Parts: sequence; C-alpha cells; structure tokens
Amino acid sequence: MPRALPPLETFRFFEAAARHLNFTRAAEELHVTHGAVSQRVKGLEEHLGTPLFRRSGKSMLLTEEGRRLLERVQAAIDELAKGVDAIRPVAKDRILTISTAPCFAAAWLLPRLADFNQHHPDIQVNVRATRSHADFTSDGVDLAVRFGAGTWTGLSSTKLYDEELVPVCSPMFQSGRLPRSPEELLKAPLLHSERQSWSVWFEAVGLRYRDIGQGPRYGDEILLLPAAVGGLGVVLARASLVEAELKSGRLVRLFSRRVAATGSFFIVYPQGSEHFEKIQKFQQWLLEQARPVARESAVAVQVRQDVTNRAPRRLRHRYLASASSE
Repeated sequence: MPRALPPLETFRFFEAAARHLNFTRAAEELHVTHGAVSQRVKGLEEHLGTPLFRRSGKSMLLTEEGRRLLERVQAAIDELAKGVDAIRPVAKDRILTISTAPCFAAAWLLPRLADFNQHHPDIQVNVRATRSHADFTSDGVDLAVRFGAGTWTGLSSTKLYDEELVPVCSPMFQSGRLPRSPEELLKAPLLHSERQSWSVWFEAVGLRYRDIGQGPRYGDEILLLPAAVGGLGVVLARASLVEAELKSGRLVRLFSRRVAATGSFFIVYPQGSEHFEKIQKFQQWLLEQARPVARESAVAVQVRQDVTNRAPRRLRHRYLASASSE
C-alpha cells in the first residue's frame, strides 16, 4: 500500500530552509518567493503534526524533530543524486584523463588544448601533470605522454615527435654579451636539470664536458625556463618546450647547430585501449599538432646520426644510451 507522503518537492523546500536556517536565503537558492517556502514548510508541519522550526530571538533553529528529519532528507537526496549519476550516459566514456610531465603540459599541451576542445566539445579532458608514471590500473588515467625510448611493458606507444636540444638564455644575459661559440659556452654559467645532462650536447658538437656538480641545479625542468628568462644562466632546453619564449623574445637560441635528444615524446596507453573513441580522437589530434615539430626534428635526428657515426666508440655509446623516462 502506498505511503501517504507530501509532494516530494516539499522536502526540497524544507532541506534548503533547514540548511540555511533562513527562509529568505532558501527562497533565493530555489528561485521562489519567501512566501512559497513558508507555505511549503507550514504544510509539511501540518502533515507531520509537529513543528520543525522554532524561534530564538531573531534566529531560527530546528526542533529535535526537524533535526532528525533533515538528516533523513539529506541522505535521501544524496542517494538520488548518486542514482542519477550512475545512469548518466555521457559520464565515463566522455571524460579523458591524461598524464604527462609538468613541463610538457605547461609549455606544449595546454597552449594547444583549446583547439581540441573546439573540435571535440563532447569530450572533457582532465590533465594530471606529474613526474611519476601513471598506474593505468589504479590511477584512472586513460592516456599518457612520456619522454623516453618508447618501450614500456604492457603499453602501446606511438611516437609523437623526436626532440631537439637547444641552448637558450635571456637576450640580456651577461648584459647582452652572449657566447658566440660552443667553446665560449663552456665558460658560461650553465643551469642544470636532473634529467638532462649538458654532456650530451657538448659531445655532439665535438667538445668534452665533465659534469662535476658545478652550476645551479633544478629539480624540475619547469623551473629552468623562468630561471633562464631571469638571466641566471644558459639552459639546455627541449626545443618544442621553448617555442613561446623564443617567439616572444624572452629567450634566444644560441647557435644554429641542431642536436637531437636521446629520447622522443610518445603517446602511451594500455594495450587494447586503442578501440576507445576518446583515445582515438585525442591521439589523432596530438599527431596533427606535432607534425610541424616532427618536420623540424627530422633534421636534428640526422645530425645526431652523423655525429655519433663519426664519434669515438666511447662517446658514441654514452650518447646513444637510453634516456631516463618521464
């Protein structure tokens, strides 16, 4: 037999009034009049045969019965909300969560992401910027962009683009007296990243550089660019991540010599996930965005091959060693 209940909307009015302890603020939240809230609450009290609110000076308080009812009503509303979310058809398959390093997210991905949103407004992209590798089984991540050799157990990987290493600094570094040759650069203040050694670049241009801990060091590459812009020294940067600073003139590139990095950027996701539409669309968009970068990096790859083929075997082995992943 159906239970005799007031109209369910009455409980929405009561919950708002009880939460605010103010009929006027409840009315503003519900976009109704103060009188509408008052009448609904009065009708509920008449149905229950007990007052739900009481006055204490200028304040309005819940009675014991009102407090108990509020607990039950809020719990019921919460359960209803969970039920609606559970059957919402666009929830899970329209949210794409990606993981990548902070430097790549800030310098390359986010400046371009509005283009993807414009072409695919039905897909919500969540970005997790972290130096740690995502655990695809527990972190809720669908796709990642990583830097390395391209081999990760259990993951499919597609090369996004090869990377080029470029020395950059502020145009006002050393009052504008910039190094004019790699030999002069050896004597300049160099800024260091924990993940990219200057020795790779110097060896590629035929110079020996011994890293004995000299020069300032930064734990994350995302800190290097502001340091360089501030004139603190010369940074060995990945070319794709300093595009904006070079175009704006905040940084300048030293020398035209191209040197390829010992790793590339890859799109990675669990094997078997390639059939998901959201992953297909985002991967295709990433590859389209990377085409200009890939064309420029092809020259750098050839330079790396030419240099390493001519280099002594000891240097060749060090230069081609796999880069540590990001």
